[in-house]
Amino acid sequence: MARTAAGTKTTTSEPSKAPKSKRNYAGPIIGIAVIAALAALVLLDPPPPGVEFPSQGNIHLAALEEPHPEYNSSPPSSGWHLGFLANWGVSEDPIPPELYIHNLEDRGIVITYNCPDGCDQLQTDLTGFVEGEGGSLLLTPYEDAIVDPDGVEYQAAAIAWKRVFYFDDFGDGTRSEIETFISLYQGIDHHAGSGGENVSN
Repeated sequence: MARTAAGTKTTTSEPSKAPKSKRNYAGPIIGIAVIAALAALVLLDPPPPGVEFPSQGNIHLAALEEPHPEYNSSPPSSGWHLGFLANWGVSEDPIPPELYIHNLEDRGIVITYNCPDGCDQLQTDLTGFVEGEGGSLLLTPYEDAIVDPDGVEYQAAAIAWKRVFYFDDFGDGTRSEIETFISLYQGIDHHAGSGGENVSN
């Protein structure tokens, strides 16, 4: 408070305080909600089992010994192959990729295993599974290492055209994933010009 020359009192107003701004929590809340929704989608609709590889084409070989470029997956999942099929079912002798790839092209699924230290139980489980399923399934030993793109070695793999699912055991979870793998990729014609149509077996 101050006095004027005439002695009257004058008042000075205190500066008004600016109202406190309210924090906006809408952005972070929306972001959290979006992340939660995406996580739920992944849990409810997980990606298909297996690793996808680029196609190496459908070129036929005149003979098993005919040279060709290196395959891009181990075990191979497309590319150079003979013009006839391996018998479906269980093979105790290794079937070379140059033969079984035609089975993949012709709507099938191939399951391979390679166990340097032995895997009698896994082999027994896979044999029973393939014999029970029947159809265009082939089980064969694989002579080379079963290795994913990161260099991790496995004991077995299920193979479709351009796709490989790697595994080490045949427990309930693995069996379920292999059944999903088969349901997604079996019955699809991969011959050149076929358009990858699904054909019932």
